[in-house]
Amino acid sequence: MQIFKPAWWCQDAHAQTILGALLRSAPRLGLRRERINTPDGDFLDIDFLESPASNDGEKPPLVVILHGLEGSSKASYVQTLLGEIRARGGSAVAVNMRMCSGEPNRVRQTYHSGKTEDLDCVVHFLKEIKGYHKLYLVGFSIGGNIALKWLGEQGREASKKIQSAVAVSVPYDLVRSVRLLDRGFNRAVYTRNLLRSLKTKVFIKRKLFPDACLYEKVKRCRTFREFDSLVTAPLNGFQDARDYWSKSSCKSFLRSICIPTLLVHAEDDPFFPGRFLPTKEINNSQHLRALVVPKGGHLGFVMGPWPWKREHWLENTLLDFFSNCPAGGTIAKSPVVAPPRI
Repeated sequence: MQIFKPAWWCQDAHAQTILGALLRSAPRLGLRRERINTPDGDFLDIDFLESPASNDGEKPPLVVILHGLEGSSKASYVQTLLGEIRARGGSAVAVNMRMCSGEPNRVRQTYHSGKTEDLDCVVHFLKEIKGYHKLYLVGFSIGGNIALKWLGEQGREASKKIQSAVAVSVPYDLVRSVRLLDRGFNRAVYTRNLLRSLKTKVFIKRKLFPDACLYEKVKRCRTFREFDSLVTAPLNGFQDARDYWSKSSCKSFLRSICIPTLLVHAEDDPFFPGRFLPTKEINNSQHLRALVVPKGGHLGFVMGPWPWKREHWLENTLLDFFSNCPAGGTIAKSPVVAPPRI
């Protein structure tokens, strides 16, 4: 596995995070969209990148990709991964969470960091309806939180559905992550932009569900604590924001994961620094392997001699893991050493 060396021109955590999003190329991909109707009367749009079937007609292995907060199949990190999968002759499907495919969803409920029932619906569709026998799972940020939580909920059953998984830049403890995002530079830049996008979607809901939440208060909210208290928790059946964060955090589900899973993280991740990683849960598992690098930001991992000549370290690392990892078994690992608390 290639060692990650942050680009000399992109050393800072915020530079890695911001430029990682801005400088990723978006290859021209011929994706084919299908719609899945969910049991609660809503829908999910999923976008396929397809390669030819094998000579015996069997479906090729498929990489299932979950985007992060306010992302979609068009997110730069999803597009770059799809490009690398295509370059290797592989197949993938990028899942658009509810309200993220460009069309409003039909019900009051929203997507959120712990909504594993939608991933379960997608996996069932791919296995039972579409006939894919080998699935690999990738989750970015809250998509990684959803993937890990779902794998923990599935326990040993997951090995019948997923070969192996990778989770990138995951906020394992949402209580801690929200505290970081709701203050300082994070609040001024990341939280502000994410809330602007989230609020736009909430006000689209207003036409269908005028009494769903206190819209005027939502308009004035400036933190995730306020937004999750006013929107995410009440619309999705949680008592309050803390109840939502506690029940949705994947940290408490890690011990139940039973398939080979790679956890990619940067110690300087501004959304969830390495000192907060659940090292005890990771070290005690035969199925989890952490790849923690000193620098890389949140979904950044910018590497290469020049901005126009970047190396796809993240994409190649996770695809190599899928290629070399024994399906359903344990994996070789080194203990994760928790960085000193500051």
